[in-house]
Amino acid sequence: MEQLLKLAGEIDRLNRSIAAIARWALLANALIITFNAIARKFFSIAYPSAFDLQWHFFAAVILLMAAYTLQRNEHVRIDIFAGQLGSRGLAWLDLSGALFVLIPLCGLMAWFGSAEFFSALSGNETRSTRDSMSDIPAWIMKGFIPLGFILLGLQGVSEAIRCVAHLAGIAERKQNNSLLSGSVANE
Repeated sequence: MEQLLKLAGEIDRLNRSIAAIARWALLANALIITFNAIARKFFSIAYPSAFDLQWHFFAAVILLMAAYTLQRNEHVRIDIFAGQLGSRGLAWLDLSGALFVLIPLCGLMAWFGSAEFFSALSGNETRSTRDSMSDIPAWIMKGFIPLGFILLGLQGVSEAIRCVAHLAGIAERKQNNSLLSGSVANE
């Protein structure tokens, strides 16, 4: 179990590193939006690729930050019983959710997303359609889809390992205090 907990730690480090890079992408996106707005407003110049790039940056950040959000236990919970389960019950709930929903779903999305990515890559597909004049290669954005789901699935594995370690009494799990005590967790 110690080796699995080390693996979980490595997955956490990977997702934290990617989240740090994605944060800078948000700044880059803000600069692109600003540049694009100034160019259109003051110089009447429109760059379709710059406009398209705004959406690519935003979508990539969402896909890459999902795993980090799960890691920090700041994801949306829909279960109505979580507050009444206690730490062991919540560990069972999270473990079953990871094993039966999250990891299989991420695997399917990564599989199907990879097929779309390779199709766009081999077909030299661009974003140019009747709605967009952008010539940004489509494989770039389509590559973030399987990558984001792979990272989220890996984080699901990490969380499942921690749930099993907690249930076995080997390690304590970081809990979202707002679920167990009704207060907002501050970090």
